[in-house]
Amino acid sequence: MHPHPPLSQLSLATDALQVVLLAVPLYYLFKFLRRSRGYRVLMGLFVTLSGAYFAANRLHLAEIDWILAHLATWLPLFLVVLFQPELRRIFAEIGARSQRPTLRGEKAVNVVSQLAKSVESLAEQRIGAIIAIERTENLDSFAIGGRALGAPVNAELLDTIFWPGTPLHDGGVIIRGDMIAWAGCVFPLGAMDDRRRAFGTRHRAAIGLSEKTDALVVVVSEETGQMSVAYNGELLRGVNMNSLVKILRSCLAPEQGRRNTDQTISEARSGANGASGDDAATPQPDRVAAAIAAVKEEY
Repeated sequence: MHPHPPLSQLSLATDALQVVLLAVPLYYLFKFLRRSRGYRVLMGLFVTLSGAYFAANRLHLAEIDWILAHLATWLPLFLVVLFQPELRRIFAEIGARSQRPTLRGEKAVNVVSQLAKSVESLAEQRIGAIIAIERTENLDSFAIGGRALGAPVNAELLDTIFWPGTPLHDGGVIIRGDMIAWAGCVFPLGAMDDRRRAFGTRHRAAIGLSEKTDALVVVVSEETGQMSVAYNGELLRGVNMNSLVKILRSCLAPEQGRRNTDQTISEARSGANGASGDDAATPQPDRVAAAIAAVKEEY
């Protein structure tokens, strides 16, 4: 028989396990909230309350210390209200992860083929379109105003959805696995800045959705027929068909292959911009970004 470990060792192992069980969820929660609208508010609140707390203690401000002590009681409720949309997304994501289909072999090839065929046709006819391809984060909470379809990805169906005059043509489409999950969705617009003032509503919506999720968003301009992709809050414009297919393949690869997505996109951007600047130097271990980065190098 093996002797039981000393009590101190058992206690140390238990403490370490508790630290891990607390640290890992908090890390992923913080990582998730960094993409949310309330992140800056949370940081501002943290800095303000921390400063007030240290000032009250150092200067012996009893009244302010009393207010802060009572405010802490209501702080969790305030945070729940502030991050209510994000918390809903977290729980929806937990429930949806186990149901998300994984594309392999012929299915992945067919989806890429159908998407590329539709986008090329829409671009040639200068018909505006915005297609979001769901990856690890569930997009149901962004299907505002949309209609659930549950139809297989098909080029002719996508062309019909975006054809001017049809009820859903102004909205976005969400692709989940090999299915068109939603159509006619209104995606959130990205923040306006000097670089984005020339972008239309579709391009800003693509940027906005890619800022809040890890989706890859394909956009077709109705004015120029230009194809673009948005990923990780950045927009790569003027993508040709070969480059688009490469990026789509990286996005729809099995889960273990998707880790290089960010790197591919980042290389594609650096190639489009002359392979200079911070984007070219920043390593991004994700396959979609890696595909985009490779596209940029070809420009």
